Amino acid sequence: MAFIDRTEAGDLFNFTTPQPSEYTELRELGLQVYKEVWKEFYEWEPTECQQILDSFAGQRVPGEREKYNKMIDQLFDPALQDSELQVDNPTQPSLVVTQYDAEGRGISYPVELEEISVDPTFEPHPPYESCPPINQSILPYHQSRETATFIPYADEDEFPVIDYLAHFQYFAWEEDFDPDSIAFPAEMIQIETARRLYSIHHISMKNIDRMGILKPLRESHHQGLLWEKSQRDFLRWPGGAFATEGDVPTSFEPAAGDLRGMLSSVLKTFCPNLNCLRTLCTTHTYSQSGSFGGARPKVTSQSMRLSEGEPCGEECFRLTDDSYLDKVYWENESDTETLKTILSISPDLFPCQLADLCFKPCREVFVQRSHIFPDHMVFDDDPDGDETQNHRTGPKARKPRLHFGTPMFLLGDYESWLTLNCRGRPRTCAIRPVFASIADAHANAAIPIVRALHTSENVCLVYVRTVMQGATKKPCRNTRLQRNDAKMVEIRRAKYGLGAFAAQDMKRGDYIGDYVGIFMTHDDTNSLDVVAKYSGRNYLFEVSPDMHELFDAARVGNPTRFLNHDTDANCEAQILLVNGEHHIGFYTIKAVARGEELFLNYGEQYWGAVNKRDSSVAC
Repeated sequence: MAFIDRTEAGDLFNFTTPQPSEYTELRELGLQVYKEVWKEFYEWEPTECQQILDSFAGQRVPGEREKYNKMIDQLFDPALQDSELQVDNPTQPSLVVTQYDAEGRGISYPVELEEISVDPTFEPHPPYESCPPINQSILPYHQSRETATFIPYADEDEFPVIDYLAHFQYFAWEEDFDPDSIAFPAEMIQIETARRLYSIHHISMKNIDRMGILKPLRESHHQGLLWEKSQRDFLRWPGGAFATEGDVPTSFEPAAGDLRGMLSSVLKTFCPNLNCLRTLCTTHTYSQSGSFGGARPKVTSQSMRLSEGEPCGEECFRLTDDSYLDKVYWENESDTETLKTILSISPDLFPCQLADLCFKPCREVFVQRSHIFPDHMVFDDDPDGDETQNHRTGPKARKPRLHFGTPMFLLGDYESWLTLNCRGRPRTCAIRPVFASIADAHANAAIPIVRALHTSENVCLVYVRTVMQGATKKPCRNTRLQRNDAKMVEIRRAKYGLGAFAAQDMKRGDYIGDYVGIFMTHDDTNSLDVVAKYSGRNYLFEVSPDMHELFDAARVGNPTRFLNHDTDANCEAQILLVNGEHHIGFYTIKAVARGEELFLNYGEQYWGAVNKRDSSVAC
């Protein structure tokens, strides 16, 4: 594209901020390179633009216009057509095609069309709305309520465009935005400046951002100068580099052995909501920093040695004496960093568990943990107000306090240690027999297995383990929606458009699916009334009238949106609260055979609203 804007250096993207004195020299270098690139670009741009404009002018050839007009007349006047343009069979449908060469000379010839007859019994496909599949509801776009992003059914004259647009304050197509405006050349200049600073002057991306000259190179996985570069075609100009060598990095994937880097990278986009637990969530809004760790140990190495338990193997730490402490040395620093990263999350994991995570012998891990957390540095801080006066003995005594350890999801089962301050001794501990009786009572049940042990530091350790095998053999029926344990459903033609059919035999109470769509409030649905009335389809599902929560499955959804209405329905909708969020689960209320259509009673409220809009609206 052509850019003739005569912009001066420094007019665009001035992100200058006060910098520390140690970055003064670095900043001067950045400004010098920035000005060099700016000068090179605007010395090249005017000449290039003029050449592009001149190439559009071309040169006129005498007689070409008359020749072109005669050719057009031949196409539309049968009396002037050449004999070679006559069709052999006048009754046969035909089309005249004219091809032009580079010099403007045209050759015309007829093409006979083959008439295709359609079987009258062949039925057209029922009309449907485009619906990308999703497995959980998503948030609407931030500007969708006040800004019309597009006009639905824009190619249909019958759609009431004015009524639809009356619900919006702004139109996205009227925004004064030109991707090839003054911002584009400045973006190219900044990208080239960053490339030269990085590849020629060997300045890190972090220090380039610290200069405060350019736009931030990488703010997140979808923001920053490097992201914008990847979203458009790069302008080819003499000062820009086109080869991949020497370019700024485009991938920020951590190294294979960098556990801390990998965890930080995932946590920046990870959604911790129990209904999600995945990256790049489109349902919840959490500001993640990617930081983690900081936990301090409460269990000494000596306490672990004295704890109850069977050795995990011949190299278990329980079988190791003090003479082994000075015989362990890990040459690879990445192994030590991996252990430190795990301990920063869960510092009281036992060496038997750490050995599985670090792929190291148990006793070696024990020695390394002892070096990282020396016993004299391990203590349990007591927060303010956590001490009580013992009137019998005089000194203050700590109240029993329960600390939940961090469960490591890398383990096969859920395992955690709870630390409880205890004033008794191993023989007089009142906590240990209580937990022991709980463990004995439920030894054969699929519930948490609890075990307690008392150490010499007046600390009682309680071991909690939930065996996942017990949960999968006979899971609770109330967790089917959260586990997405739904029966198979197929979508095909039905009496009313498309419908949902059972792909397998179903019993009463079987889970069909979770009704998902776009989260909405009643204020968001004003513009949808016009669309629903015109299309005759409404996919709004209200949680309850007083909660003002709705799900709209018109644009995105899953197979549950295709359940048609019937007063004698075989399915029902249940409003469920799952981890603090409302969900709409579909369940069968009677036995359904394979191949039978699934129906839902839409209710009087739905049909009352439909009748108010248009009695012709179908389900």
